[in-house]
Amino acid sequence: MPLKTLNTLLRVVVEQGYPLESALTQIGLDYNPLQHASVETTQVATSCYSKLYSLLMEILQDEAFGLGQQYYAPPGTFRMMCLFIIHCPTLEQALLRAREFHEYCDQYRDVSHTDSPAALVPLPPGERVLCVFQGHASLALDQERIGHANVLLMMYRFYSWLIGRDLPLEEVHMRAPQPPDSRHYESLFGCPVRFAMPASGLVLTRQLLQHPVAQNEETLREFLRLAPYPLVKGDPPGELKTLSRKIEELLAAGGPQKLPTASEVASLLNMSARTLHRKLTAEDTSFQQLKDTFRRELAVHYMHREELSIDAIAAVMGFQDNSAFYRSFKKWTGISPGQYRLQLKQQDNTRNA
Repeated sequence: MPLKTLNTLLRVVVEQGYPLESALTQIGLDYNPLQHASVETTQVATSCYSKLYSLLMEILQDEAFGLGQQYYAPPGTFRMMCLFIIHCPTLEQALLRAREFHEYCDQYRDVSHTDSPAALVPLPPGERVLCVFQGHASLALDQERIGHANVLLMMYRFYSWLIGRDLPLEEVHMRAPQPPDSRHYESLFGCPVRFAMPASGLVLTRQLLQHPVAQNEETLREFLRLAPYPLVKGDPPGELKTLSRKIEELLAAGGPQKLPTASEVASLLNMSARTLHRKLTAEDTSFQQLKDTFRRELAVHYMHREELSIDAIAAVMGFQDNSAFYRSFKKWTGISPGQYRLQLKQQDNTRNA
């Protein structure tokens, strides 16, 4: 975690009258980072940032601190938002419901969002959408940039967790003007970052919005127990990834009905199909294995959705012939879709007995 990011929160702690020495002791630092000369390049442990985040929430009784908001979010707001969206079937519905939750909360905060765009804004030529975080230009520009970058990274990590895989980012939009050197932000997100935009947000493909939500109330309880650490830990989107991981993200971006071919993936990754095959072999896998794993995971997820018939799942998965889906599912799991559904029902009966 960059020291500059930690210092932004630490200054808020000091401004609230909390003793600096006590704060540093609580987050596990044995020096004063506010007096550190190399704030641009020095890194600190993510656990320090997470502890400082929790301390500041406790001091302010506000989960929206430092993010350019003109209102406060009482502790527990994030948990309620998570419970509000956890049963959504797709990422798109989760994003829309999250915006609905925040708009509902705004009724009790005396906040006007007359300039707020929709949660999902189409971008030309129509194959991408902007998932909006709408900030307010009420802070100094540098603070606004840092605040928006922080919340966008948290959005990225939360919704990646929600669908069970990294969100493949197309671009990141920031409301703040472009800084003299924006390379830090591009390395942070691992994609182009555009400044002075109408709204701050993450740009995703339309197909990715149909990716199913992979979490449930049980996994959410564990996620919230560790929060905010899951939102600030981990590699940023720009970290180096294996070729397999990059291909998994491309498959996810396309969705189950529009999976790219090996040649198309190779072209997107600026390599030949032969090089793609050779590098995947070195990682002890193949393009077909990755595609089969992706489709199997999606199929198993849909099988847990009782409201979907097996034929409906076949259609959602892009199979024009239902019998082809039945054969593929048995190849992936070793049993037929009907047998899998029967096992799920038996497990439910055992748990409820």
